[in-house]
Amino acid sequence: MSFVLASGTDDLRMTNILRKYGKQTSEDLFPNYPFVESPIIPGGTPHDFTPLALPKSPIDFMGTGSSKATTERDKGIGSNNWAVSGLKSATGLPILANDPHLTLSLPSIWYQVQLQSPEVNVYGSTMPGTPNVIIGFNKDIAWGVTNVGADVVDWYEVKFKDATKKEYFHDGQWKKITTRIEKYKVKNGVDVIDTVLYTHHGPIVYLDNEKPLKKNIPTGHALRWIAHDKSQELTTFYELNRAKNYDDYTKALTHYSAPAQNFVFASNQNDIALWVNGKFPLKARQQGKYILDGTDKTADWNAFIPSAHNPHMKNPYREFVSSANQSSTDPSYPYYINWEFAPSERGRRINQRLEKMPNGKVTVDSLRMLQNDNFNLKALDFLPTMLSYIKAPSSTQLPAIKILSAWKFNNDPDEIAPTIFKVWSDLLNEAIWKDEFGYDENIPMKYPSSDRTLRLMQKDPKSKWFDDVSTKNKVETIEELANSTLSAAMDSLKIWRKSEMNKTWAWSEHKSTDIRHLLDLGGTNPLKAWSKNDVKIGGGGSVINATTERTGPSWRMIVQLGKDNNTKGYGVYPGGQSGNPGSPHYDDMIETWRKGELNELLFLKSKDEKSDRIKKIVKLVK
Repeated sequence: MSFVLASGTDDLRMTNILRKYGKQTSEDLFPNYPFVESPIIPGGTPHDFTPLALPKSPIDFMGTGSSKATTERDKGIGSNNWAVSGLKSATGLPILANDPHLTLSLPSIWYQVQLQSPEVNVYGSTMPGTPNVIIGFNKDIAWGVTNVGADVVDWYEVKFKDATKKEYFHDGQWKKITTRIEKYKVKNGVDVIDTVLYTHHGPIVYLDNEKPLKKNIPTGHALRWIAHDKSQELTTFYELNRAKNYDDYTKALTHYSAPAQNFVFASNQNDIALWVNGKFPLKARQQGKYILDGTDKTADWNAFIPSAHNPHMKNPYREFVSSANQSSTDPSYPYYINWEFAPSERGRRINQRLEKMPNGKVTVDSLRMLQNDNFNLKALDFLPTMLSYIKAPSSTQLPAIKILSAWKFNNDPDEIAPTIFKVWSDLLNEAIWKDEFGYDENIPMKYPSSDRTLRLMQKDPKSKWFDDVSTKNKVETIEELANSTLSAAMDSLKIWRKSEMNKTWAWSEHKSTDIRHLLDLGGTNPLKAWSKNDVKIGGGGSVINATTERTGPSWRMIVQLGKDNNTKGYGVYPGGQSGNPGSPHYDDMIETWRKGELNELLFLKSKDEKSDRIKKIVKLVK
């Protein structure tokens, strides 16, 4: 999970941008804080610690970049969580919700379990092989997680003494490379021997003559990654499973390193809280935005942010806490966690909805509806500006404009407007940025964020970035790009659906969410029959119900805290408890999940408790 949630490193792409366009342009197009944000820890939240001084910034370093081709990171990985206070809930005690967004697969990532012994009684979801509940609740508390997206992966360009690669230069001297020999057994084949080279930063993951497994990984660079450090994540979950109050929760979090998570919390003592939690290196501002100079000792990790200084809040004035992978704090936070987080739309929408829910009225069902919210805040932000540049619509564009103008911005399954908006906005983004940032597949770069792009469209419509540098003797404008891409979007959709605009253009048809078997490789693979394809569901990557083609809410849980052993949990995931495709319990929860419903979780108070929901199956073996 640390690799899944941290391997989308942009250091290589950003270094290539720095080398081509220089520091001023790079910092202008890739700012270190969004123009529009609703951070996890609201601005104005007081700090209950005295911050340490930040280390000296490393000298600016251009690096050599890389000519290795690359692909974009999976943008569907994310999560939502929140908790409302007892003042806000209808029961007078907190309610907590969580839905981690991961790749949708069969068998499922998660497995529901209740663990009970004389010292623990806990319910929730876990991953096979993990001896604790990872997201769950007991009679006193509930907790959930979302990914922080912290900058805990840094790449250092290594300067070798010679071709033997036995020494590297650092801090004004040559230092010895250490090696580790790894042997891989190959069935019916010859053993593969690999010699891994290590600097004090960490392993040199690939040499220049090797092909990376993930194409955003630079060759000839050493990796410093927090997941390589010793840590005790299992202790965190062991203690959370047994926690009774806020103090137990915060103590459990002190053992946790990676992958950094936003741990939301609620208790039947009427506390709610959220800690942006992990082991974060104490670095200069934006240290690690670009590849670092492996010879410079000021670029090393020498200390860590004290865990008590991690961003956090308890029982805030607004009576709820929430996270959706957006910026952890506002710029007043004294430490550097990352320069870039997930786009703000999901976090902003969650906070808007929770703020409007009246005190004393919030229920499990109202939070279930929030988990299934399909409102497209990105479309609300972008569409008025995009439409404003269509001055004289053509006959091809008019049907699209009519649909888009009447749209209420919900990505519901049968809506056509979200399909048109997605195709149009993607084509427009390509038209703006591909000529400068995607012109050469051998020099991987990334595009500026949607937040920066919208700002450019609204505040600087004559910007040079709208001109297509690949066309000679012509200067394109944002008006031209908006018009040509809207027409192209309509033409593409007609070809894709083999028809004029009709119900086959529906959002669920276009998005086509699939829940594939882990070994479904496509083509004629017989395992494809064990997948669930074309699940009719709304949502989208930038909405709360963040269901995309291959990713989505991998476990939805809501916990209503209660006194006297009366805590109740509700949950579902898109799969089943059995990994056997021949079992009726292989995928029997998918339809419940698709409809946005939840099952009441059977949380037994003791091992002797009876329930008519427990079925005993007796099989006779002859």
